[in-house]
Amino acid sequence: MMRAMRTITPLFLLILLPLAVGAQDDVTDELEEIRRYTIEMIIFKYAQSVSTGSEIFPGDEPPSDGLFPDEGLSPSQELTLDTSPTEIEPRVIRDVEFARLARDEYTMDEIMGRLRRLEVYNPIMHFGWTQITWPEEQTRPIQLASIARPPQGLDGTLTLYLSRFLHLVVDLTLDAPGNASADATRLDMMAGPVRYRIQENRILRTGELRYFDHPKFGVLVKVSRVEDEQEELPGVEETELLGDPIE
Repeated sequence: MMRAMRTITPLFLLILLPLAVGAQDDVTDELEEIRRYTIEMIIFKYAQSVSTGSEIFPGDEPPSDGLFPDEGLSPSQELTLDTSPTEIEPRVIRDVEFARLARDEYTMDEIMGRLRRLEVYNPIMHFGWTQITWPEEQTRPIQLASIARPPQGLDGTLTLYLSRFLHLVVDLTLDAPGNASADATRLDMMAGPVRYRIQENRILRTGELRYFDHPKFGVLVKVSRVEDEQEELPGVEETELLGDPIE
């Protein structure tokens, strides 16, 4: 009997070992920290009297219908396409589970009011949402129109992701008034709609007010960790943007 047990025991170890490894992986997955953040944002335009600057973008060109330029290539210049099968690792996109903030959950009403009182600014949107954060490669940008209703001419995406630090990617375009300006003529730009664009990737800290700038419009953002049960942070530091220069 003892000899039989010595023979069976290693077999049990071989069977139980993969199960133990799998169980450990399950525990690791369960312990993966999921972070949810609240994002509040104000988008504003500068008054027409403010300098436009040089960041003017023509309309997007339509995609080409073919693989080669319109003028074509000679037979000796034709390209050979590699049609051999390649293995591409599928990209896993996770659900950020975003939810819009209710109006009574806003914390930047005072800032919004000050922007309205200053003639140089024209606030056009104030909104907020909460979402789960994942690594950049697992995060799909959120369309602005999915979070709030933008005014005509404003479009783009917002992407909040977590790597070593928390990042917010703002990619917004704003149509120029009337889509015709002296600046476009002066720069001899191609015919088409004129758009101003903010395209920036910034590192954020919870509770900190961040500013995404363009000569014609701007974005104010504040992010807070939902799981943090801390006391309300002190008032926002006064900046030139809000009308009170720092001494």
